[in-house]
Amino acid sequence: MRRRITFLATVLLLANVRVRAQDVLTLSHESAPAGGIVAVSVSLLDVSGTALGVDTGSPNRIQGFAFKVLFPTELVTSVAFTRAGIAATVTPMHSTALQGTGWSSCIVSFHEATNPLPLNLNTTAPGDRIGTLTVTMRGDAPAGSIATLTLHPVSAALSNQSGATQETAANGHLSLVNGSVTVSALQTPTNLIATATGASQVNVSWSGVSGADHYEVWRSFNGGAYALINTDTASPFTDSTVSANTTYLYRVRAVEVDDDPSGFSNIDAATTIVFTDDPLVAQSTTVKAVHLTQLRAAVNAMRASAELSALGTDPTVAASALVRTTHITDLRTALSAARAAIGLNTLTYTDPVPTLIKAIHVTELRNGVK
Repeated sequence: MRRRITFLATVLLLANVRVRAQDVLTLSHESAPAGGIVAVSVSLLDVSGTALGVDTGSPNRIQGFAFKVLFPTELVTSVAFTRAGIAATVTPMHSTALQGTGWSSCIVSFHEATNPLPLNLNTTAPGDRIGTLTVTMRGDAPAGSIATLTLHPVSAALSNQSGATQETAANGHLSLVNGSVTVSALQTPTNLIATATGASQVNVSWSGVSGADHYEVWRSFNGGAYALINTDTASPFTDSTVSANTTYLYRVRAVEVDDDPSGFSNIDAATTIVFTDDPLVAQSTTVKAVHLTQLRAAVNAMRASAELSALGTDPTVAASALVRTTHITDLRTALSAARAAIGLNTLTYTDPVPTLIKAIHVTELRNGVK
């Protein structure tokens, strides 16, 4: 009888134990050839019910993060952290990145009032991308070996702006998911270019690699995870499963006969929009309100795929209204933030500070979303 009472008491005790909510810091799993360089994503999932987060409000939003990554020096030469994704669109109050033998660390914080970290609460795992680990593999790393990237539990922390409230693995509010890089015998495909040829088709091309049996084409849109959409034996690939007025992100990787993949290629974006009067002709094409409204729609599509908020409505963009320099500069700023969050190159513009609106200003923005 005593045993039964003890057992029932234990069951009741366990039934009353609550699982503590945890925010999650995650490193992705990638592939790269020996001597290659690969980008490993660092993501943060903001979960409701923790000490910090969007749901707690000011002053306990997540405004800072710190972590140290440990890596095997027999496979990896170096690991370097850079801000990316949502953390690339805001200006840090403090940012430090350090490297040593077998480790790399960072500490980043943001001012809540002026640069709130735009996390999405309870989004799909692994959450919002906050950075990239640039991992350089050793030239003598054996094919098939796996370099584990370990988040050091003692060093990882999330904090509010002041640092007074922190989430760590030790206090049970932070979960850590380690990443890895698998050494592939294949080189990584390069020079991927995605180009929308209208509202319903995107052409994707890349430079192939020796020894590949086939290639996998992966696609993402509207901030979703990348998904495999096609396997092909060679470049190029035509994607006819797209919708109008949407930005699609593409990347490819090579695969051997035994299904061993290479690292992923560079990412490129294509926006399925048909621009009026394309191409514009300087000193010939009449400036129209639709030129600007279409650009705003295209830039907002890019921002959606970068998980950024859309540009608000501008009542000064209207038929018969004057074209203003702010119409161009606002689009440049919004597009630059989106491209940075996606990981695309920075655009350079004719007339960095435009005073007289020209056809080239619109054309450069169009090219930046195509």
